[in-house]
Amino acid sequence: MRQRITDIQVVPELPSHRQLFFDGTPFVVLHAALVENFGLRVGLEIEAEVIEKLIAADEVMRAKNYALRLLHEALNNDGDDETEDFRPAVRSKTYTKSEMERQLTREGFSEAAIETAVAELIDSGHIRDRKYAENWVVRRQKSNPRGKTLLKHELLDKGVDRETAEQVVAQVKTEDEATLALQIAQRRMKQYQRLPVHVAKRRLHGFLARRGFESEVVRQVLEQIF
Repeated sequence: MRQRITDIQVVPELPSHRQLFFDGTPFVVLHAALVENFGLRVGLEIEAEVIEKLIAADEVMRAKNYALRLLHEALNNDGDDETEDFRPAVRSKTYTKSEMERQLTREGFSEAAIETAVAELIDSGHIRDRKYAENWVVRRQKSNPRGKTLLKHELLDKGVDRETAEQVVAQVKTEDEATLALQIAQRRMKQYQRLPVHVAKRRLHGFLARRGFESEVVRQVLEQIF
């Protein structure tokens, strides 16, 4: 069924969008770019199927614009705050694919719109899980060091796919991890000074293991300290 566009008006509270009137009745609000791109004008007759596609395209555009706004805010908010509760996505100046999908879902966008918008953001390089993972590891090691095992689990929790997480974590050199573990252990030992050696050794072993350091690294560190 074809309907005639009888008026197109600017939406006062949303200047970037246009209200379309079909046969004198307000029908749908679309982004001005879509109105222009599809050549919508007063007097044009249009099929219902085309209208549905326009509505879907508008939702994709709104989802993508919202995502770009989040990414822009993340970039501008990046700073020196290295506290535990400071958003990792912000510290990494980006979002993972899964994080962005969750953000868009919370905002109420449909699954189809989210899938399309995120795919376009990946193609344009705005969402890069590998870069996110690399930034996460670098910043994590500076602010709150972790061993490879825990780093991988954290990346998986953030939605980075397993293959990417494993590849990025594998870039951390074993000797660097051992040096880091030793530095952490030496600081931690200040709390164990009054404990019997066997107790301090057991607690330090558990502490390093919980921080994700591999068993061989933990063994080397304990040999150097005790």
